[in-house]
Amino acid sequence: MENLVSDLTEGTRQLVRTVPVVTVKMEDGRDEWCFAPQEEHHLEMSRLETLFDRWEKEFLPAMAERHPGREGEIRELLRIVRSKILLNRSNRHFLGYVPRGGTVEDGRAFYLTTFERTFVHLTGLLSQSTKPGLSGDPSGRTKGS
Repeated sequence: MENLVSDLTEGTRQLVRTVPVVTVKMEDGRDEWCFAPQEEHHLEMSRLETLFDRWEKEFLPAMAERHPGREGEIRELLRIVRSKILLNRSNRHFLGYVPRGGTVEDGRAFYLTTFERTFVHLTGLLSQSTKPGLSGDPSGRTKGS
């Protein structure tokens, strides 16, 4: 599992650091930062999604069994991680990751921080599911921690 998690984390870091970011005019007249992946980035996004599919298929049953009352939370964490691996492809925007007066690099750093925090929380649920005797308490917050 460790190699798979490492590959997903490192691959996503590299992707977020290298994909071009452009500004897009929104309906309300303001600009929004947007990832603008090229063909090679789409190939890497697909590779990472395939790895994540494999990770999910292998470990979701153990998490669901260990945390039966938290299935909705686990599914939401999986959705968030997948969305971040795919660079928010479903909505394409940074969603405020660039702070007012900040730079694109600030936005990239915060995007990665939120990805890593969410993935650590998800893998924490997995480690709780594979070690006997652990409580089912949450391993941490996914936002704002």
